[in-house]
Amino acid sequence: MSQRKKITLYIVIALGIMAGYYFLNVELNPLQLSWRIVVIIFLLNIFLIAAVILLEKRNPYKTIAWLLIFIVFPLGGYILYVFFGRNIRKEKILKDIHMCSRCKKILRSSGPRDRHGYPLLDSRIFRLMDNSSDLPLQFNNRVKVLTNGPATFREIIKALKKASHHIHMEYYIIRDDKLGRRIREILMEKARKGVEIRILYDGIGSLKLPPEFFQPLQDAGGKVTVFLPVKFPYIDYRANYRNHRKILVVDGKTGFLGGLNIGDEYLGKSRNFKFWRDTHLKLEGDSVQSLQTIFLQDWAFSTGEHPEHEPYFQPHDVTDQTCIQIVESGPDSNWHSILQLYLQMVFMAERKLYITTPYLIPDESLLTALKVSALSGVDVRLLVPGIPDKKIVQWASRSYYQELMEAGVRIYEYQRGFIHAKVVQVDHHIASVGTANLDIRSLHLDFEVNALIYDSGTVARLEEDFMRDLRHSIEIDSQQWEKRGLRHNLAESLARLLSPIL
Repeated sequence: MSQRKKITLYIVIALGIMAGYYFLNVELNPLQLSWRIVVIIFLLNIFLIAAVILLEKRNPYKTIAWLLIFIVFPLGGYILYVFFGRNIRKEKILKDIHMCSRCKKILRSSGPRDRHGYPLLDSRIFRLMDNSSDLPLQFNNRVKVLTNGPATFREIIKALKKASHHIHMEYYIIRDDKLGRRIREILMEKARKGVEIRILYDGIGSLKLPPEFFQPLQDAGGKVTVFLPVKFPYIDYRANYRNHRKILVVDGKTGFLGGLNIGDEYLGKSRNFKFWRDTHLKLEGDSVQSLQTIFLQDWAFSTGEHPEHEPYFQPHDVTDQTCIQIVESGPDSNWHSILQLYLQMVFMAERKLYITTPYLIPDESLLTALKVSALSGVDVRLLVPGIPDKKIVQWASRSYYQELMEAGVRIYEYQRGFIHAKVVQVDHHIASVGTANLDIRSLHLDFEVNALIYDSGTVARLEEDFMRDLRHSIEIDSQQWEKRGLRHNLAESLARLLSPIL
């Protein structure tokens, strides 16, 4: 028996003895006895959960947050922990998610055999990603930066209409609205013509999507499934693990990833935001095979279906020498690959580091890295929303401003609408674009995917967007920020304390 199990058993025995002593030394009528049994069972659960939290060797900030919730809100904290806090070992929850060895072999064989002429193969960031990620650096790619929803969905719809063999879609959110129905109609038309359609969407992100929304597509021959559906009223401890990826693969030759889900709000057509600022990528070439691998892996986990791989990994004619590595992360992996990617990018910056993120709730390692980089003389700038979609998350994000600014980080709040892009740019030669935010949930719990791009032209294009966004932003003044009232500080401090479990 492991040391952890022994300690848990000792706690149970001790609490059992205490409960028995309590019952044997008082005379109770049946009603009183029933109530005391309920109380004892509830308290026993609370003590056991507290013990488990301590024994799991969690991040200490997360441990303190959960214990504080139990003290202040015993019943509510218990319910929250059962649904969202249980850190059951990933191999028990997600044991069926694994990278197909055949896919890995196909992708690994696509890289250059001659290391000369490819100096990136000797760089620290390549060695890190090569060791912590199953997906290789790939060299023959064409990349197009898509700024905002209209440009992105024009390209997506154009690609969908050209599909001849298959369409694979994996999204966190799909809406039953004008854009969602338009995409569905195109997919139905393609399915009737014999194109294979596979749609995978997240059970929590698309919780509002009516179950019958995709029935017409399924009737036309398309396949649709939900990633980790939440089965109420049963307690599903997997609800804390969400698929936040946005992947589209058409015929194995064209791929899309980035910040945009499918819905009218991403076109700036919502009551809350009249303008939605986001960044997406259109990829062609080797890197599309990596997106395909991730999709087939997630599809196999969700459905148990393992499609034959050869039809989905066809040769392409892209000869552009653009180096891209697709990086995935999630609770199923041994390493937090995207967190490690962000850390390495922060530390490798020599002149400038520009970061756009809708949620700024870094863990201690990333927070320290940002401060060290700024203190080292790097021009570190963070662009975050000035108009939030979740107020408590903005409070938590703002709690980090003062210490970051004291280290020399410049922080800008976007004012034109909601900024949802997830972009990191280092100097003039490397950038990351994808689905992962700079928050604890994205970096530790959610399934995410980013494209790491080694291309000065793409980085310059992303920097143009960043500088344009700064013109619609307000830079936070450190001295004025420090003078804000006690009410703001209390709200931000409490939100920060709870941020590890948000």
